[in-house]
Amino acid sequence: MQFVLQFAAIWVGSSLLAFGVDAFLSPYRLIDGGFIGVGLLLHYYFGALPGLAVFWISAPVFIGVFFYDKALFWGGINGLLVSSLLIDAFAPAAGWFRLGILLHAVIGGWLIGMGVGIMLAYRTNSGGTDLIGQMLADRTGVPAAVFILAFDFAVLSAGLPVIGVARTVFSLLTITVVFVATLRYAARKPLGRSIHFYWRR
Repeated sequence: MQFVLQFAAIWVGSSLLAFGVDAFLSPYRLIDGGFIGVGLLLHYYFGALPGLAVFWISAPVFIGVFFYDKALFWGGINGLLVSSLLIDAFAPAAGWFRLGILLHAVIGGWLIGMGVGIMLAYRTNSGGTDLIGQMLADRTGVPAAVFILAFDFAVLSAGLPVIGVARTVFSLLTITVVFVATLRYAARKPLGRSIHFYWRR
């Protein structure tokens, strides 16, 4: 049962995350924070596949976590693989509709936050800063969403010269909505009863 719940969380969470990125952020060249934001910047300005970029820049983090906390590594690697794959697979969704940059920033942020939160609730994640946030949350008791928000702000600040002031403002709205949605769904078990074990190194 535990495996089934985590498997479902990976696919549901990754699908929500990927659809939010491709259908809502990409059309207006907005960015989420964290490694997904870096992947989007590489996509917008160098044509890189964002999911593949997220996978490769997350790899060093996973290597480090493997030696520090093997249980957390195995809990997250599947989430990274699936979310990276789906971000690139859902790329055609970028051309499906345009609702205005404000709605795209809010809806995209909520879908991404739902996806991240669902995965965190079932002890998995999409890699990169989500993995670091989960690891720090395990050690400090502070919600992972707080650490993820801090990383998101750092990436957004670094991306300001690249995406410009207007897109940065709307991207700031996106990561704020991501934070709220992540907190909301990480505290729930929307797919079924709780996973009772608590992984430690």
